[in-house]
Amino acid sequence: MFSLQATALLLPGFIRIGSLRLTVYGIFAAAGLIAALWLSQRTAPRVGLTANKLWDAGVFAIIAAFVASRALLIAFDFRAFIKYPLLVLSLPSLTYGGMVLTALLVWLWLRRKHLPLLDVLDAWAPCAALLAAVLAVAHFVEGTDAGMPTTLPWGVVTAGDTVLGRVHPVEIYCATASFALCGWLLRGLAKRRFAGQVISFAMMIGGALAFVLDMLRQPVESNGDAWLDPGQYVALASLAIGLLMYGMLYVPIPPPDRSEVATILEDFVMGRGKGYAHEAVESAKFTDPMLVEVQENVFFGRLTEDERAEMLGYAQRLRENPVEEKSRN
Repeated sequence: MFSLQATALLLPGFIRIGSLRLTVYGIFAAAGLIAALWLSQRTAPRVGLTANKLWDAGVFAIIAAFVASRALLIAFDFRAFIKYPLLVLSLPSLTYGGMVLTALLVWLWLRRKHLPLLDVLDAWAPCAALLAAVLAVAHFVEGTDAGMPTTLPWGVVTAGDTVLGRVHPVEIYCATASFALCGWLLRGLAKRRFAGQVISFAMMIGGALAFVLDMLRQPVESNGDAWLDPGQYVALASLAIGLLMYGMLYVPIPPPDRSEVATILEDFVMGRGKGYAHEAVESAKFTDPMLVEVQENVFFGRLTEDERAEMLGYAQRLRENPVEEKSRN
């Protein structure tokens, strides 16, 4: 029976094309970056940004991450760089310090280009989840980040490891969770109520998932006395920052008035407007008796001709009486 385990064991660690040596992980990483940039062109309009500006920002972020990581690598061991420059530059070196420096450079770039930081981060959140999914698959194929031993039927044997036997395919878990998170964040963009909402959810959910899944990985230091692995501390920090951002940025949005509800009804019947705008009508708490009547009787689904006519009739009544009726005692 075909299995991912067999595929991972059969794939080589690198592919040689003439004198060019390409790692399988590097090929996956490049594909993931291209996919993330492509997706950013679809998420940019959903937050009111120009697609080409978000593309430029994404390309700058990739270049900044590469340059920052190499700069820190050279700075920490300059003597080794002088002796073996090509070897040092080819090392994988995107550390936490490199990510912090990259974030600073990207923030300066966004300020220079007058791009709103929170809107950009919201648009990038699904792209980052997609990239994380592709990189998780790359780690699985490469045979790194092995999981803890398991007796479950879907356990795999990590390439080159004959001691632990079958282990959890943690990276497949991560890839599945990241793909699901990407889809959920894309849906969240359509229902975004304030800038920073999507990225705060991404950090909260992503941090929680990373913390749980890291428990299934082999510990970084099996003989250490630390309570948690470094990755779990980072995951908890992401969760805490996401919660803090959401608490600071959340702004309650008042329910739509009669004219706005009329527009939502007409847009839904005509198939135009925002895809999830009707949820503002379905979930709002109205006191206006006419809006309460709309909320109780209007069906936002696949409509018959009678239901379309009824919805347009409600919209007309709302436009003819744009002011809320005062309740009679």
